[in-house]
Amino acid sequence: MGNHLVQLLLTQATFWLCVGMFLRLFTYQRGEARYRFGISCLAWLVMGSAGSAALYILKGWLVVPPHAWPLVVLLGVFAWALFRTRGNLARVWRIQ
Repeated sequence: MGNHLVQLLLTQATFWLCVGMFLRLFTYQRGEARYRFGISCLAWLVMGSAGSAALYILKGWLVVPPHAWPLVVLLGVFAWALFRTRGNLARVWRIQ
């Protein structure tokens, strides 16, 4: 597999993971969960970062190089944890 194809696949994976995380956090409904200012600020930071990364990829300003695959895996694990907790960032950071 050529480097260009790997670059394309990693960039596409990063784009969709960032879009998914942004949408999951944007549509989070607190319900009975307690409001925490610090977690709220962290959620806004994650949303801003994920949204910015997706926009940079769309504009062609961000291309993920092949040797950055561990970062894409880490992003995938974080996105999976975020979806598993239905967007509750406090539950993602909780240690059990």
